[in-house]
Amino acid sequence: MSVSLRKYPYPYQAMLAICSDLDETPNKEIYFETARYLNTTEETSLGKGVGLEVGNTIYFDMPEHNFSYTNTDDDGRQKIHQLIDSGHIDCLHSFGDFVKDRALIEKHWNAIQAGKRKIEVWVDHAQAPTNLDNDIMQGQGAEVGKSAYHSDLTVQSGMLPFIWKGRVTSCVAQNAKRSYQALLNKKQIKASLKTIALEFAKGWFARLGNKKYAMHKDNKVLRKSELVDGTEINEFMRCNPSWGGVSCFDQARGIHFVLTKEVLDTLVKKQGCSILYSHLGKVHSVAQPFTSETRRTFELLADYNNNKRILVTTTRRLLGYNRTINELSFEVKKELGETNIYLTTAYIGKDLNGLTWYVDRPELTNLYINNVKCTELVINDQSESEQASISIKWDYLIFPRIGKSDDS
Repeated sequence: MSVSLRKYPYPYQAMLAICSDLDETPNKEIYFETARYLNTTEETSLGKGVGLEVGNTIYFDMPEHNFSYTNTDDDGRQKIHQLIDSGHIDCLHSFGDFVKDRALIEKHWNAIQAGKRKIEVWVDHAQAPTNLDNDIMQGQGAEVGKSAYHSDLTVQSGMLPFIWKGRVTSCVAQNAKRSYQALLNKKQIKASLKTIALEFAKGWFARLGNKKYAMHKDNKVLRKSELVDGTEINEFMRCNPSWGGVSCFDQARGIHFVLTKEVLDTLVKKQGCSILYSHLGKVHSVAQPFTSETRRTFELLADYNNNKRILVTTTRRLLGYNRTINELSFEVKKELGETNIYLTTAYIGKDLNGLTWYVDRPELTNLYINNVKCTELVINDQSESEQASISIKWDYLIFPRIGKSDDS
C-alpha cells in the first residue's frame, strides 16, 4: 500500500499567480477590461481574452489619476463588488495614500465586508500610512497607538490571514532550490550579472541571520511570521524574475521581459510556485493599453496553463493551497479491501481543491475529510511518467458578466 501527497494539483508541475498592484491604473475601463482580458476568452478592448484565472488588488482614497474604490463611480463600485464576490479582486492594496485615521479605516473596511466573499489578502502599498509593515514599507497599521493602527480590526479578527510586507526575490520558482538560471540575459550581461550577484548576496545575508532577507534563504512562498504588535500572520513573498532587478519591468509595459519562455520553463523544471510582483495598470498608453508584445506574453502563459504545465490562479487561491499543504495531516488505513485516506485539516472549500494523492488502486480508494467521505474525488488519467492518482476536483472561479465600462 503506497500513498503519498503530490506537490501540486494533477497534472500540473508548477503554480503561478500574477499579483498586480493597481497603482496608476488610469481609469475604470482599463481596470475592468484587463480583468476581462485575463479571465475570459471574449473580445475585449485589449484584445481577445486569454482565459486564465487572475485576481487583482483594490484600494480606496487615492489621487484623482489613480483608479480606486473611492475615485470611481457607482457603476465602478458595483463591478468591484461583483469581482470581489467572484474572487477576481482578492487583495487589498492598503487603504490608500489618504487614509490616515481609524474612522476612515472602519468606513472602508465595512464597505468591502458587505458581500458574500471577503478579501483575505493584504498587500502593502508604497508609503501608505495603513501599511502593516513598519520596516520595508514604513506603515502604522500594526503600531499600537498610532492613528492608522488597524491590525486588531483586520488581522486579529482573522479576516486577513495572508499579508505581504514588501519582500520580493529575483528568483523564479519558490518552494524549490534557489535558481539564478533564468536571470542571465546574454544581451544584457552586465545588468543581469549584477542582478544575480545582488540576489546571491541576499541569500548569504539571510544565512548569516539578516531578518530582512530571511525568506530568501528558504525560498518558500509562504511562512509563519508576526506583525510588530505580535499578531501572527501568514507572510508571503513575491518574485520579479527580471534580468534588470526586482524593480525593473514590474508593470504591463515590460512584462514581456519577465514572463519569458526561459522563466516559465525554469518554473516548470524546478516544480516551483511563484507569485509575480507586477503593476498591470501601468499600461503602454490609455489609447493602447497592451502592445502586441504584451498580448503575446499572456498568450504564452495561457499555453503553459492550457497544456497543464503551470496552474495559473489567483493570489488568494495559490496561498490557500500552500497553507493547506503546509498544515494538513493524513493517515492511510486498509479496510475491507479498500484504501481509506483520512485527511485532517482546518480548512474547507476551495482551499482543498486540487489536493492529489498517488495511490496503487484509485478505484478502491476513498478520501475522508475530517471523517466525512469526500464525494468530489476524481480518478486521474494515469500517464506513462506518473503513478496512478486521485484528486479533489479543482473548481475554477466563474467570471461575472460585467461587460465594458460605461465610460468607454
